[in-house]
Amino acid sequence: MFRIVQRTIGLLATLLVFLSGPCLHAQAPIVEEPNYTPTLTFDVATIRLSPPPDANFHVSVSSPPHSSRFEATNLPIKALLQIAYGFDAPVVDAPDWVKNTFYDIQARSDEAADARLAKLTDNEVRLEKRNAIRVLLAERLSLKTHLETRNSSTYHLVVDKGGLKMQAVPAPPPPANGEAPPPPPPANVQAHGSRHGLEFVGSNASMRAISGALSSMVEAPVVDKTGLIGTYNYTLQFGREWSANDPDSWPSIFTAVQEQLGLKLEAVHESVPNLVVDHITKPTEN
Repeated sequence: MFRIVQRTIGLLATLLVFLSGPCLHAQAPIVEEPNYTPTLTFDVATIRLSPPPDANFHVSVSSPPHSSRFEATNLPIKALLQIAYGFDAPVVDAPDWVKNTFYDIQARSDEAADARLAKLTDNEVRLEKRNAIRVLLAERLSLKTHLETRNSSTYHLVVDKGGLKMQAVPAPPPPANGEAPPPPPPANVQAHGSRHGLEFVGSNASMRAISGALSSMVEAPVVDKTGLIGTYNYTLQFGREWSANDPDSWPSIFTAVQEQLGLKLEAVHESVPNLVVDHITKPTEN
């Protein structure tokens, strides 16, 4: 089992960033606001190597929406780059350790920053959190990047002709007293590796979260073209390289998405922004 976990943790790490809650980008994408300049930085931040992975390996990211706190467990720096710069831009020219070395991160600002965040819109808070993570990467990892448009393999996620097979999560009824409805429950996923491949059991997942999860599996941007809103529960079982010789191996990720989710990954080539890593060093812990 440990061998399987070792070979899957790179995928799990990226995947669970999208689906663990509350996740920075799980509910809605960031909308650029040219007239808004974020200034948030972390006052205290620790970045430490995670313990060696075992059979209970789990990745989590916690970033409460109106708090400066950001915490992650067993997170690869590549995933942190995607949180800071967007999941739609492939990360290129980064050293191997960026995707296969895992870190525990704890960062926060002060109470005054939390009070300011509480008065901002959800999108402004996302912009502020993104800025704080970018500054952290620059200060602690000496990160230098630039965006470069390249012709890249991407996928469009559409509803398969056979129809959707995921279970829609009913919206909670509005409060009887006329107050604002409660926030939706956070997305969650249970991931299991076996000789058949990988199994993911997700709940309360938005289509953006599902697209992001699939992006980590196919290692290319996946753009949601379904037009679906709301959240879904699903189970996805698919084979990986170690299960290829197993007669009971689960199907490929592409077949599994069609047969089990009722979705389809359509391959296209598009000119898309790539996040080019010009310089990065392993993080200092203090």
